[in-house]
Amino acid sequence: MASLRGIPGGYDLDTPPIHVAPIPAESPVSWLRRTAVRYQISPRDVLREGGAVRQITSTRAAITRTLSPHNGFTTRLGLSDDDQATLRAPTPLGTALRAYARLYQRPDDWEAATTSRYCPACLAGTEPYWAKDWANPLLALCPDHDVLLLDRCPVCDAAPYASPTWLAAPIEPWRCAARTTPAHSPRRQVRPWCSQDLRTAPTQHATPAQSRAQRLLLDLARRPDETFEVCGITATRRIAFDAMVELTTGPLHSRGAGFLDLAEPPDEIATALADTLDVLDATSPDRAGHHLQGLLLPTSRKAPGTIAAALTPPPKNPLLGALQLDHHRHAMTATSQLTFRTSAHHAQYPLQAGQSPATRRHLQLPEHRPDLPIPSAAWIPQVLWPGTVPDLGEDPIARAEVALLLAHLGTTRPWSILTVELGLPHAFHAKIVARTRARRSDGTWPQLLTKLDHVLEHLRANPPWIDYRNRRVLADDLDLLDQALTTAHPGPTRIDARRRFWELFTGGDATYAPEPLNISADQYPHWAQQRGDTDAAYTEQFDAAFQILDRSSPLRLGKPLTWRPP
Repeated sequence: MASLRGIPGGYDLDTPPIHVAPIPAESPVSWLRRTAVRYQISPRDVLREGGAVRQITSTRAAITRTLSPHNGFTTRLGLSDDDQATLRAPTPLGTALRAYARLYQRPDDWEAATTSRYCPACLAGTEPYWAKDWANPLLALCPDHDVLLLDRCPVCDAAPYASPTWLAAPIEPWRCAARTTPAHSPRRQVRPWCSQDLRTAPTQHATPAQSRAQRLLLDLARRPDETFEVCGITATRRIAFDAMVELTTGPLHSRGAGFLDLAEPPDEIATALADTLDVLDATSPDRAGHHLQGLLLPTSRKAPGTIAAALTPPPKNPLLGALQLDHHRHAMTATSQLTFRTSAHHAQYPLQAGQSPATRRHLQLPEHRPDLPIPSAAWIPQVLWPGTVPDLGEDPIARAEVALLLAHLGTTRPWSILTVELGLPHAFHAKIVARTRARRSDGTWPQLLTKLDHVLEHLRANPPWIDYRNRRVLADDLDLLDQALTTAHPGPTRIDARRRFWELFTGGDATYAPEPLNISADQYPHWAQQRGDTDAAYTEQFDAAFQILDRSSPLRLGKPLTWRPP
């Protein structure tokens, strides 16, 4: 067997005398084949010359050996650091698909695939090679020649590289490297090479829609962080790429096909890609949402319209979610409208706890400001700040109701839990149902939702300094508050001062205070008038008592004693 290092004249070089540099975006099997042809030895011997001790017997092993950064294989074959980087560099399409699969918890079996599609026109070029993206299941057609890629040899019907036979001989990249399957023979014999000229394989031209969809997908993959407008909504290109993949794989999954599989016919992938244009080419979100119904039902796991389905893994695409939720927003229950924030310009799925800011950027549209903090019940006082929602008045029931509604915006936490979080009576959330039904009946519900959404966005941009949750927890111990008041000003403290300090400290209302600080409905008007005088008389004592609690508490309370949105 010939050797890369054997040179006439008795010389023996440390590296091969001829440099076969990888072509940008060339697959590792293609580079091995070109190197083998250049030296007229088999790809398996090329690997052996690179230092492979064990015989390489599979396409996957050959790819792994070639791309591994943990051995000096490619260095021994004369490749520079830049050459090795070129060989290992992923393509934008490969990077985008890998990021999609990781975020949406899809299988990554496609990365372990060894077969490859091909374009006969590309193999007929002056420097033929097999492209990395030909092994990507999302590339169904050649964007340079507008023909559907082929996945079989037209003569022997073999899938390229499915068998490791290509490792056994130097065969030009444009020839089929599989062995033929002869008729039945009683004697065991070596099957002949197919060697079919793949440059002459018959091709099928892609439709204009298929070509445009494929080019759009490739363009989205190249600049993932750039924002642009799609179907009337501003999104990042990565979000749009993910939405396109979700729509493409939906029909395939519904008929039992794998998530992404090179065994899927390229024409079916190309057609599924083209179908996504019905949504992405729409001139408005309303039209896009209407077209989306033809591809994804509201019960689909990819863009569901129910809270339970939205909570079920994997994560949901924010672009498809906005189109789906906006399309059905008027038919939703009040709870769903709060959870999905349907009063915003475009609705959104609630985010799960523990997601990093980087993840949120891919699961929220730019208009949803993923860089801002996620709302928390710790931001919400028991009764909403006076004047926050115009025309609300001073009614403690109305202000507590609206505070509870605000706490439910964008979250899937049940009413009962939020009621406890805000320190309201256990049955209080039952009143919300009747009051909300009345608001929906008289037509004031949409306006209230819009106002609350504005309040929440204002809070996200200006988070409260106070942690109302911790303060409510600490204030459960009334003796602790009384002790702070006494320490700040020795002597007995009047009940109205204790009641008012509890209100200021917790952001609550005496209507919902624990006994003996709570106050009945018939006494409330008098108490509402008395607040101002109490504040003026006890300001210094209240501030001093708060400082004592803040220094001694193991919980973060936040300063100052009271806070209101700027």
